[in-house]
Amino acid sequence: MNVAGIRSFNELNAAVKAENKQELGKNQFLELMITQLKHQDPLNPAQNEDFIAQLAQFSSLEGIENLNKSVDSMATAMRATVTMEAAALVGRSVLVPTDRTFMQGSRLVGSVDVTQSTSNLTVEISSPMGQFIRKIDVGPAGVGANRFLWDGKDAAGVQQPPGVYRVRAYAAQGESSREFAVDLPEVVASVSLEATGIQLNLAGGST
Repeated sequence: MNVAGIRSFNELNAAVKAENKQELGKNQFLELMITQLKHQDPLNPAQNEDFIAQLAQFSSLEGIENLNKSVDSMATAMRATVTMEAAALVGRSVLVPTDRTFMQGSRLVGSVDVTQSTSNLTVEISSPMGQFIRKIDVGPAGVGANRFLWDGKDAAGVQQPPGVYRVRAYAAQGESSREFAVDLPEVVASVSLEATGIQLNLAGGST
């Protein structure tokens, strides 16, 4: 029997499915449970155990929803904190693995990550377009970080202006050479929030 103004269990169930939700919200769950109680057979009412089980399910659902809200709030707060911390790096110098950097003054100090000891570590400075500027013979280098200094001058001893320069580190091995990664000081020009996280945009053009 349908009573005017009262939604049947089937109608409620169909309405919930129409919302294209994968899970019932606590309001829909509670409405379904109340409607089921209103329309139960007086001669065969729901057992206490069934009613208690439904209440337990409702309580669990509400707890999960509250937990999700708390986690979302914590995640939002953490993102805001991380963004503020990253923004504080703008204008500061950081040491990053890159092959190019912006030289602000008249010299450049960097580090070469040597993975195999060598007796002839060489650092080569060039322009962003690859034009050769200077070769620095560092000499023997052990495994680990090996610092180097470029005084900002080219092979002819002419001081180079501040700007972006490329740095390559290698060790000759017969007719071939072994490349090594370089860590260079870079100035953080800006900060952007990407889908993968916080991204620091460096003055040399890399990120």
